[in-house]
Amino acid sequence: MNLITKIKKSAPPAPTSEPAISNHPADDICDLEALAAMLQQLQARNQQYQRAIDALIAARRIVNGWDPKPEPELVWSVRRDVLAAMGDQEALARFDREHAQDIAAEQAARHAANQQALEAPARVKALEQYITDLAAEMVRDVDEGFIFEEMKRIFRPSAQRMLTAARAFVQAWREIKTVEMSLKSAFRLTHYSIQGDRRTGYDLTLVGKLSDDDLLPNLIEGLAYEDLVDLNQAFHGRDSELSRQISQRLDEAGVPSGLLRVYHPGASNDERQIYAPDPNPPRKRPPEVPFGAATVVTIQT
Repeated sequence: MNLITKIKKSAPPAPTSEPAISNHPADDICDLEALAAMLQQLQARNQQYQRAIDALIAARRIVNGWDPKPEPELVWSVRRDVLAAMGDQEALARFDREHAQDIAAEQAARHAANQQALEAPARVKALEQYITDLAAEMVRDVDEGFIFEEMKRIFRPSAQRMLTAARAFVQAWREIKTVEMSLKSAFRLTHYSIQGDRRTGYDLTLVGKLSDDDLLPNLIEGLAYEDLVDLNQAFHGRDSELSRQISQRLDEAGVPSGLLRVYHPGASNDERQIYAPDPNPPRKRPPEVPFGAATVVTIQT
C-alpha cells in the first residue's frame, strides 16, 4: 500500500501582465477627466475673481471721489415744477398726461445716481468679502498633490523610453571610447631625437574632447562634423512638433490652456486692502513752489 500521498502538479501561475508602454508621448495624454474638471472649475473662478476685482475698482473710484458724479437730466421735471408754481392745474394735468413717461424716466435716473453714491461704501465691503470667500474656495478645491501625481503618471512612459535609449547610447559611447583607447595603445609610436629629447608624435585622436553641456564631441572619426553639431543643437532644444501634439491632446481632454491663478485669502490679522490696482488712477498735480525764483529783465538803453 502506497502511503505517500500523490501530489498533483499545480498549473504554472499565469504571467502577470505589465502595463504596456506606448511608443509616442502624445498617446500618454489620457484619462484626464478628473484633472480637467478641477482646472475648469479653477478657470471659472479666475474669471469670477477678475470680474469682482473690476467691480471693486469701480466702487472704490466712487468712494474716493475719482469719478464725477452722474448728473441726470431734469428737463421735464423742471418744466413741471414751473407749471406747478404757476398754479395752472389744467395745464399741469395735461403736462402730466403727455409727459408721464419722460418724468418717470428722469426720476428713475436721478434715484439710480443717488443710490449708486449711497451704496458705494457698502458695495466695496460686500465685494471684498466675496473676493475673500472666492479665494478660500480656490485654495480648498485645488489639489496640487493630485495634479503632480497626474503629471508623474503621464511623464513616466517618456522617462522609461529615455532610459532605454540612454542605455543604448551609453553602450555605444563606451564602445567607441574603448575602441579608440585600444587602437591608441596598439599603434602609438614614441618619438625621440638622437640626443635623447622627447619629440611630439602623430596625433592619433579619433574622438575629440567633449564640450560643456554638449551630448557629443564635435570630432568623431567617420562622422560628419555638421551631423554632430546638429545633434548637439537638437540636444539643447525642444521638439516643437511634439509640443504642439501634446497641447492638442490636452485641449481635447478639456484641460484649460493659459496661466491659472490660485488666490489665497490671507491671514485674518492682515489689515491691508485687497490688491486691486486702478488702471486709470487720477493724475497727481505737481507740487507748487512756494517761492519761485525772480525773473530779472535787463533793458538796454
